[in-house]
Amino acid sequence: MNKAEAKQRIHQLQKEILQRNHEYFVLDESHVSEAVRDALKKELIALETEFPEFITPDSPTQRVGTALSGRFPKVKHKSRKWSLADAFSVEDLKEWEERVEKGVGEVLGEDKTPLITELKLDGLNITLWYEKGVLVKALTRGNGEEGEEVTHSIRTIKNLPLRLFEEIDLEVSGEVILPKAGFEPLRAEGFANARNAAAGTVRQLDPKVAASRDLQMYCYELGSSTAAVPETQEGILQWFQKLGLPVNKGYEVHDSAEASLAYLEKWQKQRDQLPYEIDGVVFKVNEKKKQEFLGWTAKSPRFAIAYKFPAAQTTTVVEGITVQIGRTGAATPVAELRPVFVAGSTVSRATLHNEDEIQRKDVRIGDTVIIQKAGDVIPEVVEVLHNLRPSQSQAFAFPKNCPLCETELIRPEGEAVRRCPNTDCPGRKREAFIHFVSKHALDIDTLGEKVVDALLEFGFIHDLADFFTLTEAQLLELPLFKEKKAQNILTALEEKRRIELPRFLYGLGIRFVGEQVAKDLSEWLRNKHAEENPEGGKAEFSPTQLKEWLQSLSQADLEDVQGFGERIANSIVEWMAQPRHSDLLDKLTTVGLHLTWPEEGGRVEGIAGKTFVITGTLTRPREEIKLQIEKAGGHVSSAVSSKTDFLLAGEEAGSKLEKAKNLGVAILSEEEWEARMKL
Repeated sequence: MNKAEAKQRIHQLQKEILQRNHEYFVLDESHVSEAVRDALKKELIALETEFPEFITPDSPTQRVGTALSGRFPKVKHKSRKWSLADAFSVEDLKEWEERVEKGVGEVLGEDKTPLITELKLDGLNITLWYEKGVLVKALTRGNGEEGEEVTHSIRTIKNLPLRLFEEIDLEVSGEVILPKAGFEPLRAEGFANARNAAAGTVRQLDPKVAASRDLQMYCYELGSSTAAVPETQEGILQWFQKLGLPVNKGYEVHDSAEASLAYLEKWQKQRDQLPYEIDGVVFKVNEKKKQEFLGWTAKSPRFAIAYKFPAAQTTTVVEGITVQIGRTGAATPVAELRPVFVAGSTVSRATLHNEDEIQRKDVRIGDTVIIQKAGDVIPEVVEVLHNLRPSQSQAFAFPKNCPLCETELIRPEGEAVRRCPNTDCPGRKREAFIHFVSKHALDIDTLGEKVVDALLEFGFIHDLADFFTLTEAQLLELPLFKEKKAQNILTALEEKRRIELPRFLYGLGIRFVGEQVAKDLSEWLRNKHAEENPEGGKAEFSPTQLKEWLQSLSQADLEDVQGFGERIANSIVEWMAQPRHSDLLDKLTTVGLHLTWPEEGGRVEGIAGKTFVITGTLTRPREEIKLQIEKAGGHVSSAVSSKTDFLLAGEEAGSKLEKAKNLGVAILSEEEWEARMKL
């Protein structure tokens, strides 16, 4: 990037960030996530660091906080309010710790600097003034020098004392939050998240509105006091509690960086189990004298840093758009991105879903876009930041023919996706092979995409059965293959010659037959087989026998399967009607593949055959409970309907709980579920 381009980009970023900050902090609106604002700010900081001559006094990087809304009286803070520097990776955090250790060690001669870690609550920063123990004023952080007085709303917070246990003057700051349960009823009012709902509530002119909502506040920062104060941050938090102030008790003190990182990893995994939102962990030097020694920069304290959890969203630039052909022929446009780190990994490609989505979002080559991981797995483009569009951006024209086999793409009536109808299309075949050995199918991790590509290039595989005819000699012809690597693949394939039916059905890649549909079909076939063979059926059977069972079923038979409808049933019938698929199942039998019923794990009376929906916050991961239900013979659905037998409801259960009540669905607490499992 030359200087002219950098100057233009810096100006665009400054303008965009100022607009987003105004929406977020002043108007209490959120059109993009905080992670997106962080990503834009990070890019601006990097450019201003490289081109400092373009830094302006009003740049968002040069001040703390934002402009005041003007709706409430402005009051000067007794002590300056700082904003914490951010760490977006463990490397950033370690660099900060090294600076702290070096600064303290060189001057004070101490080897270790204990750190205190606190949960970073996602709320609104508020400063409280107590005079002779009585709450007299509450201020927003504002621009760090002065804030807005919102005492009328803050006084309504039930966990906040209006009088301390000691008659002292005290300036203290903390976070006002709205717990998840309190936020659910406010979704319909247009709030994007709990943080915005909390900010909007605090800024209501009528305190009755704030009083009607479950606002909470947790204090963590001392401004000034007429009393003697403890010498550590841990001591201050304990002192706050003795005064009657609410403190989040999730803090810990660590003597080592390793222990601090363990705390970080713990809450990164368990954040969803908390009754409120957190977006990271704050690391602080525990001892006040060391804090004062380390001091502050123009914007942030050197003795503290906020680690932001890997963003579910971030921004980057679309450098190109290509079309990818999937195993069902779907032609999916893919944005080729400037590599960016999001949700724990580096992303360089993101789905644009289909032609209509490109037009609706107006995605062009050269655009700055917001991306996220859909379901925390698949990267997708969420939105274009049109204010950052360069003049040389290019619109994308969807191709009329398959980019791999030149077959004309078709768009079936009523569908948004164009498809390649050629079943021999190399793109379709490649994706089918990758799907067959993927985690939820045969689960052969030694057969990754690169190995599959090499096998196709050398002509060693033409259908799924060919995996089981591979030889060591063939594998050793592949680039970078040695005997151990080849043997590992052959051993893994040998172990998969006996495979559970749900995995096999999913691996075949039949359209609409995902993991759950494969499990449901397998369970239905098991029950049907047991009815027809009351004296005991086969524990193992061949793909050819499976073919015969499926070919004997009509579409009406399949529509009777729990959760199936016309679309799924029709897809299975059509797949089985194709001679190439019938031949494939016979060939898989020939190469020695054996199918088994899935392990039952002990069917439980009252659970087997029942449909469950899980909602709310539970003490165990939802996937673990789902597996427990399925092993007991039950079925887990994502939506409540008249066919639902039980709703397993944890804390902060929302709309699904209300719907279940309206439909008369039986509702189980986690304790009741555990008791039922022990019957």
